[in-house]
Amino acid sequence: SRPHPMIDLSLRQERIEREANDPSVAVILIDVVIGYGSHDNPASGLAETIQKAKENAIDNNRYLSVVAHVCGSHNDHQGLKIQEEYLHNAGALVLPTNTKAAKVAAAIVGAELN
Repeated sequence: SRPHPMIDLSLRQERIEREANDPSVAVILIDVVIGYGSHDNPASGLAETIQKAKENAIDNNRYLSVVAHVCGSHNDHQGLKIQEEYLHNAGALVLPTNTKAAKVAAAIVGAELN
């Protein structure tokens, strides 16, 4: 049994890699949860995986969108802005709420959310 994905990033990293290699996947939507009980720097490890996934998509003549939201506050020890910057620098579109992130991800694939 593995620790929860908020602590052990490997399950999420493996899933991002798997989905990113599927040519039918146009967008990956992720939430990163920070705060007490979460990984000390979750966006850093996920950012490496995201950047590699986007590069692999380009190498295969595809574009992969990654839309993200960091759930936390400025008081969390991981640093909300720092976590957002890791994801942004990896090529993810970082939005201020998970609702907005979901709507943008849906728009990318031409779906509508009510």
